[in-house]
Amino acid sequence: MNTILRALLVGLVATTLTVACSKNAEDAADAAKAEMGEAVEATKDAAAAATTEAAGAVTDAASDAAAATSAAASEAKEEAVDAIQAAKDAAAAEAAK
Repeated sequence: MNTILRALLVGLVATTLTVACSKNAEDAADAAKAEMGEAVEATKDAAAAATTEAAGAVTDAASDAAAATSAAASEAKEEAVDAIQAAKDAAAAEAAK
């Protein structure tokens, strides 16, 4: 009779330990799952911020390039007008001789 009671007691303790260990494993898995979700969200936020920053940098660079091109075109126009005037003056001086 003692042997049967001992066997039942050992079985009860083993079952209790098994249930407790699997509960701990489930809790650890749930915690890891939650942390992984937070990491994924943080990665998405970082990617969105980097994309926004890159878009701003590209827009700024394009604006700067457009302004530089406009300034260069304006300067080239002024130089062309000056060259034409110089040619007219030279032709007038030649005709006056």
